[in-house]
Order: sequence, then C-alpha cells, then structure tokens
Amino acid sequence: MIRILHVNSSARTIGSASRAGGEMVVAALVARHEGASVTTREAAAEAAFLTEDWIEASFTSADARSGEQNDRLAVSDRLAKEVLEADILVLSVSMYNFNISGAMKTWIDQIARPGLTFRPDPEHTYVGLATGKVAYLVVATGETPIGGDMDFATPYLKHVLGFLGITDVTFVSADMTVTDNAAVQNKLEVQIRALFP
Repeated sequence: MIRILHVNSSARTIGSASRAGGEMVVAALVARHEGASVTTREAAAEAAFLTEDWIEASFTSADARSGEQNDRLAVSDRLAKEVLEADILVLSVSMYNFNISGAMKTWIDQIARPGLTFRPDPEHTYVGLATGKVAYLVVATGETPIGGDMDFATPYLKHVLGFLGITDVTFVSADMTVTDNAAVQNKLEVQIRALFP
C-alpha cells in the first residue's frame, strides 16, 4: 500500500492556492494508487518552535534520555516517523516574504533529526536517511515568480529535502496568485494533468 503524507503550511484555510493545489495532487495520486493511505498534517498546529531543552534532548542518545526528554521529543518523533514511513510527500508551501512560512520551517526543524532522518558521515559530512521517496511541492506565491531572483523558498526546500535523502522532488507552481485566482487554478490543473496523465 502506498502511503502519502500531505503537509499544509499556509496560514489561510480558505482560498489558499497551496492547499488547493496540494489537494489536487493528493487526489491524482490516490486515483493512480488504489488503496493508498493519506495522512494530512497542519504544520502551524502540530509543529512547535525548537527550545533549548528540545535541542538538548535531541542531541542526547536515545538510551540516555530521561522520561522528560522523551516527552519533549514525542511530537518530533511522530512527525519524523511519518516522513520515514511515507512513500510520497506532498508539501503545500506558501511563500511569505520570499521564503517558506515559519510553520513550514518549524515542521522541517522537527523532522530533521540527527540519527533519525540524517546522520553524520566522515566522508560525506552528512547522509540522509529518508531515502526512496518522491516529493511533490505545491508552491504558492503572492507576486513572486518561482525560480526568480526573489525566490529563496524553492532552492531551500530542494536542498533540505536532499539533505534528508529525498532527491526525487517535483515542483508544482502556483505563483503570482495575487493577480488572477482563476488563472492560477487553470495553471495548477494543467501541471497536474501533465504529471498524472
């Protein structure tokens, strides 16, 4: 059974192009993979900012952690496990001020765990452990063209996913969303039909 993890990061729950595009990608994937399971997460609601205590717990070996440290990492453990167990990731990404939202960055901080989703390696600096996955990233912007000089979101996402071992990454652009919602919807449909004919 194919396991799909869909992560929303937009602050908007209504009228969000990234949410709409992500749902369209998930629907196309479910149609292609009969019996696929879908787990949906809201980054803003489920991923908390890192704290000094969290960092200390994260860098303490699992067999040496206290019960309190394990409690601090419980949400992170669950979110990272979802990534490791997923076959396909669908990230609905909203660009704020030329980069990803704080919610998406916080989710990434929670899942990027030494010894869990990556490990140090003397020859390669780091090795990602979340390998063998496919990622679809639906990126919505205001008036910033994806791939342009002011787009710091997509290079970062490609880099950090690669760092975790996820190198099969496809971007679905919902850029320039302030100007014409109907045009953006059409743009999403055209791209998704091309990806899943």
